[in-house]
Amino acid sequence: MRITIATGPLLPVPAARGGAIPRMWLGLAREFARQGHHVCIFARRYPGQAATEVEEGVHYLRAGGFDQGRSIALDLLKDLAYASRAVWQLPEAEILITNDFWLPVLAGSLRRKAGRIVINANRFPKGQYFLYRRADRIAAASSTVRNAIAAQTPALSDRIRIFPNPVDTGIMTPDESARVSNPRVLLYVGRLHPEKGVHVLTSTFAKLAARHAGWRLRIVGPWKAEEGGGGEAYMQVLRDALKGVPADIVGPKFDPGALAAEYRAASLFCYPSLAETGESFGLAVLEAMACGLPPVVSALDCFRDFVHENETGWIFNHRSAVQETGLASTLERAMADMPRATAIGRQAGAFAKGFGYDRIAEQYLTEFNGLLRGGLHG
Repeated sequence: MRITIATGPLLPVPAARGGAIPRMWLGLAREFARQGHHVCIFARRYPGQAATEVEEGVHYLRAGGFDQGRSIALDLLKDLAYASRAVWQLPEAEILITNDFWLPVLAGSLRRKAGRIVINANRFPKGQYFLYRRADRIAAASSTVRNAIAAQTPALSDRIRIFPNPVDTGIMTPDESARVSNPRVLLYVGRLHPEKGVHVLTSTFAKLAARHAGWRLRIVGPWKAEEGGGGEAYMQVLRDALKGVPADIVGPKFDPGALAAEYRAASLFCYPSLAETGESFGLAVLEAMACGLPPVVSALDCFRDFVHENETGWIFNHRSAVQETGLASTLERAMADMPRATAIGRQAGAFAKGFGYDRIAEQYLTEFNGLLRGGLHG
C-alpha cells in the first residue's frame, strides 16, 4: 500500500524538531514501513534537512514552509499558499493522511490521485469540517473530538472513527530505579502557553513549596511564539511566580530518549490544561504514564479516555473559580502518599502499553484496507 503523510507549513518539523504529534506520525510511518508499505512523509523544508531522502524505510519530501505568527488569519493564509503548491507535489498513493488545514480541500478537488483522504483530527474543531466533504475518513484522536465534529458537521458523522494517539512503548518505558527521591520532582512537559494552564501550576507550586521542602518543579517545553508557546511576556509571568522557589524551566526536548529520561526521573506529572475547546488528547500525559509516572490532569473530557481517578492518575476541577485551590488539594493528596502514587504509576504504565505503535498502526491499516475495498468515499 502506498501511504502519504502530509504535514503543514509551520513548526514543528519531523524529525528535526517535533512535538508529540509529529513524533507520533513519524513513529507510525516507520511502523507502516516496517510492515512492508511504501510510506512518504511530505513536510516543510527546514535547515539541515535534505529535500528528499529515505530513512528507516520512510521516504521524505520537503518543500516550502513558514514560521508561525500571532495572527490565526495570517497563518491560515500561509497555510493556503503552502497547500496550493504542495497539492501538486504529493506523490500518487492509495492513502493520503494529513493534519493540514487546506490540503484536504485542495487534494479532494484537484488531486484525487494523491489517495483516499484521511484527516487526522488532533485539534478541537472550530466549525471548519464543512470544508472536508470530500474526505473519506476523519481520524479523531478521542471521543471528545469525535463528538464535537459530529455535532458541528452531522453530514460527516458516519465517516468519523476514533484512533487514539500511540506512544512509543519501546522508548517510553518505566524505570523506577531512575526516580530520585531527594529532591522529588513534579514535572510538566508541553507548550508553555496560557491555554495549557502552566501559570496555574507555577502559582500553585509556589504556595506548596514551603510545606513540601523536598520537592522541585521542572517545566520542559517550548515558550517562543513561533514554536506555539506564549512568548516572552508569558515566560516572565512564570518566572515571576517561581522566584525563590525550587524550580527549573528548560526548553523543549525533541529527542524521545531524552524526553523519556525526564519522565523517568520525575515523581509526579502534572498537565493542568485549561483548553476546553483546544485539547484533543494530551499525548504527553500518555507518554508520562507509559514511563510509569502517575499524572495529575485537569477535568477535560479528552483525558478521561485514559486517566481514571485514583486508578491511573488524578483529576482536579479546573473549572473552579479558584483553580489553584483544586490543583493544590489534588497535588498534596498525591505528594503525601508516594507509595500509593508509585502503585498508580505502575497501573498507568500497564494501561499505556495498549497504545503502542504496533496496535494503533494495525487499527489504521485495517481501516485503510476497508477504504480500498470500496468503503465509504466522500
